[in-house]
Amino acid sequence: MAAALCRPALAAFPEKPITLVVPFPPGGPNDIIGRLVGQILGEAFGQQAIVENRPGAGGATAVGAVSRADPDGYTVVLPSGVGFVTHPMLTPNASYKIEAMRAISNVTSGPSVLATRNGLEAKTVKELVEFAKAKPGALTYASSGVGTTLHLGGELFRSMAGIDVVHVPYKGTSEVVVDLIAGRVDMSFISPLVARKLVDDGKLVALATTGKTPAKGWEQTPIVAEAVSGYELDGWYPLLAPAGTPDDAVKRMNEAIAAGVRKPEAAKRLTELGFTPIGSSIEEVQALQAAEAEKWGKLIKEAGLKAG
Repeated sequence: MAAALCRPALAAFPEKPITLVVPFPPGGPNDIIGRLVGQILGEAFGQQAIVENRPGAGGATAVGAVSRADPDGYTVVLPSGVGFVTHPMLTPNASYKIEAMRAISNVTSGPSVLATRNGLEAKTVKELVEFAKAKPGALTYASSGVGTTLHLGGELFRSMAGIDVVHVPYKGTSEVVVDLIAGRVDMSFISPLVARKLVDDGKLVALATTGKTPAKGWEQTPIVAEAVSGYELDGWYPLLAPAGTPDDAVKRMNEAIAAGVRKPEAAKRLTELGFTPIGSSIEEVQALQAAEAEKWGKLIKEAGLKAG
């Protein structure tokens, strides 16, 4: 009893800055959402959150590095959820296993925008499908890497529409946009926050959004499902820590995010960018992770997809 009484009390988490790793270059949706999460954690804990961009392998480089970090709560990563669950399915020698990570929260989610280059003959999704069927393999679609939301969204579209289009992977959304504007690729499923200004400025054409219903701020834009029945693509952005991270650290970060994304300023920011503020419970993000793994695992198996 005396020995127990002499033990020092455990310090409250966090005692030092948290490093939040973003798996893509600056400027894309993960970077913007990651910096918002960093701000939320910093304000909640009175400790600066250091945001570190570490692009590569469609997000897998960063997730793999964080999976091997000390599981103390001070190193976390914000990948695209689709890419997180599909990378180990697509890659035989993947840099991480799903079970090597612990989900803290699903920060936000939102549809993508099916955007095309200017000058493309097809002006609607129906015309795009007809064009692709008339000229198999002639159209290209760009993604931010193998297994990312942009890639799997394109593969789901290809599969459900029954068309042959060619995948062109890049290291990040910013590179995709450069070549899409330049007309070096034909189309991509990009984030609404990336698409908004480019479409408004006439640099890209928005054919459709990918949710079940028209996206907020995109009410005049059709949904893909009007032409390809049943199509739906929602990107989701989980905050993850290495497996073995203490329950208290996970719980405190989860609570901070849940409260933070619901604050008027953060909620308004996410909504304006085309996202829905979520800040899910730990149980909710775990259930979503399992459901997404099942959905995309089925597509990967049926389509025979693999990295490279």
